[in-house]
Parts: sequence; C-alpha cells; structure tokens
Amino acid sequence: MATTTSLGVGAGIDLQSMLTKLMDAERAPIKALDARITSTNTQISVYGTLNSKLDALKSAAETLQFPSRLSAVTATSSDTAVLSANAAYNAATGSYALEVTQLAAAQKNVSMNYVAGTTFSGGDINFTVGGVAAATISFDPGSYTLQEVATRINDAKLGVTATVVNTTGGGQRMILSSDKPGTANSFSLTSTLVPSDDAGPPVVAQASLATADPTKGTVAKDATMKLDGIDISSSSNQFTDTVTGLTFTAVKLGTATVTVQNDSAKITTAVQAFVDAYNAVATTIKTNSGYNAATKTSQAFSGDATARGVLEALGNARTTVPTELSAATYKALSELGVTMQQTGLLSLDSSALAQKVATSSTEVISTLSAYGKAFAESVSSMQTSGGMLSNRIDGLNAAIERFKDNKEVLEYRIALIEKRYRAQFTSLDTFVSKMQSLSGSLSQSLGQSSSG
Repeated sequence: MATTTSLGVGAGIDLQSMLTKLMDAERAPIKALDARITSTNTQISVYGTLNSKLDALKSAAETLQFPSRLSAVTATSSDTAVLSANAAYNAATGSYALEVTQLAAAQKNVSMNYVAGTTFSGGDINFTVGGVAAATISFDPGSYTLQEVATRINDAKLGVTATVVNTTGGGQRMILSSDKPGTANSFSLTSTLVPSDDAGPPVVAQASLATADPTKGTVAKDATMKLDGIDISSSSNQFTDTVTGLTFTAVKLGTATVTVQNDSAKITTAVQAFVDAYNAVATTIKTNSGYNAATKTSQAFSGDATARGVLEALGNARTTVPTELSAATYKALSELGVTMQQTGLLSLDSSALAQKVATSSTEVISTLSAYGKAFAESVSSMQTSGGMLSNRIDGLNAAIERFKDNKEVLEYRIALIEKRYRAQFTSLDTFVSKMQSLSGSLSQSLGQSSSG
C-alpha cells in the first residue's frame, strides 16, 4: 500500500492533496466541537470569577446583617492608664464618670517553710472553691514529697495551682494560687497530711497557711468602681454587665470619664464595601455579555439567562422591602444614600448616610441589617446545590463531557473514512500506473510495427 507521501506518484496525480482536502472537510464537525469546548470552558472560568465576586458580596452583606460587626458607636476613655472602654453596637450614647477604687486580685496563700526533702504521710486534702466543696484529694499511706503533693493538687484541676519554691537556707514553701481573681473564686482547705518527722503542722492545712507569713499571701478581691457615684463590682477587672453594650476594664486606681458617641465612619465603610462588592458583580456580568465588535465574537455571558438571572435576583433583594421593615423608619436603601445609577451600578452618598447615623443610628442599623440579610440569602440561594449558579456550572461541565464523547466518536469514524479513502486512492494510483505502463508498451509496439 502506498504511504501518505507516495499517493499519486505512480499515476502522476496529486492524490495526497485530494485526500488532505477530503479529510479537512470530514474533520469540520470536530473543529466545531473543539470550538464549543473552548467557549464552554471560557464560560465556566468566567462563572468562577462571578462566583468569587458573589462571595465578596455575601461577606459584605453579612457585615451589614449582623449589627455587632458594624460597631456603630465608640467609647473613649479620658485616661486609658486608669481604665479602658469598649462599646458594642447597642450601647447608648452619653458620658460616664468612673472611679476605680479597687482592683481584682486572685487569692494566694503561702505555706510555712519546710526543710527541703521533708516527706508527708498519707491522708486527705479537702478543697472548697467559691464556697462549694470542690474535691477531696486522697493520699494512700506512704511517703510524699512537697512536690508530689503539689502535682496531685494540680492534677485535680480545681482552679487552684500549687507551686513549690525553694527558699534560702535549704527550705521549701508551697504557694497555692487561685486561677481566677475575685471572691467568687476564693478557696479554703483542710489537710491531714503531716510531716513524717512531725516537724510542723499538716502540709498546706488552713491553719498553717494562716499562720505562715501573711505578707507573702494575697486575699481574693473583687474589682470595685463608682459609676456616676454608684458602687459597682466585678470578679475581674473587666466590667461587662454594668451598662448595656459597654465594657470597662480597670487598670489602676484613679478616675476617668468615658464618652460614648455614634461612629458613622465604620458604618459608612461597611456600606461602601457592600456597594463596591455589588458593583463588582454587576461589572463582571456586563463586561462578559453582548458582542465584541473588535474580535467579532460573542462574550461568555451573551444570551446567558443565568447571568441575567443573577442581576434580577439581586435587583429583587434591593427593591423588595424586607418584612421586618414594615414599620421601620427607613424602608429603602435609597433613604440611606444607596441609589442605583443609569449604568446599573450602585452609588453611596456618604454624607447623607452619616447624617442619618448621627440622628438615628439604631434605625439605620436595623434597615442595613434587614437588607444585608436579604442579599446574603439571595447569594446563598444562587450558590447552593440546586441553585441557579450551581445548576448552570454543572450543566456546562456536563456539556463539555458530551462534546468530548461526540468528538471521540467522530475521531473513530473519521479514522475509518481516511483508511477507506486511502485504500481507494492507492488502488486508483496502482490502476492508473498500470494503464500508463500498458499504454507505453502499446505505443512502443505500434512504433516498431510502423518502422518494420
């Protein structure tokens, strides 16, 4: 059989060129499938970009949805060396005069000084923490070092930590410290562990703790302050339930004034981030829709109903008044300075928003929260399994698999067609070659007859 490069050599006809043109025509459907695979992959890629933009929009919407993330008010202390203050979104504006009168302290007790290496017989240590019996630590008959006793106390995890300190002169003391400050975390104990040589009272017994050097211990104390002349207290130096939405942290004794005021900057920043995220989604869809006159090709989203559906769904979230705002002061985002432009993009009048925050921050937050929830839920419904975006991307991936399967079938069929053409052309080449050879022989014979 003739090879690809020898077709037509015998016949003097360019059969190879004819075969190439025939096969190019046969492969036209495969080229069309390749083009569809490429364009579909482009669509999937653009949908991936759109999904990432929607993720950003959802994140920005959730910031609006949850008021605690907006921090619409700020608390400022006149002297942070005395106390600091932090305000949640629901803190009322105003000022407070505060005086720190006592800092919280954790209980700490120090045992008597034992000779290093002193061991203790078996017995029990009974702990009471916060006025409640916490645990009994039992030691079987035997001999225990001060460190071994401390380890057993720590293993019980009672909220009391035992530490052994080596003192000058070859002595040892045990320090018992409450893990948390405040009188609610104070502790007491009884002990029947006595030194094996009777060289002192039972280890860490309340009596020995009391009679051991008192200057080395600390009494459990609550933190106390005066707020506008009213006495308040906390088990720690942090006061969280005194005034709704405010947290005070005492640092040292002294006085300070805390001022709470609306913070429009944080709200404006959050709303601007939402507007920017929405516009990024809209721009992604717009720039990938329609016809590109320069390249004379349709864009990835040209005629794509799903891409249009995304904008429609977001438009519904923007224009539909949430149920929870039926009696609200502000029912539309436009009342807060967020408006739709003719370009299809949102814009924010930050001055208008700041003015509303200054006069009615609670109402502004309620409206932003409702619309933030609406947008976050809208995006989630698109992206979730069975949602419009999920279904569309799944459909595009399935289409690519179909195109590949069809291409494989066509490749097989075309290989058979090429094989048939090649066999036919080879036969033709052989036949024409023989005819030409026969013609030459006849001509030669006739020529010889004429000359004879």
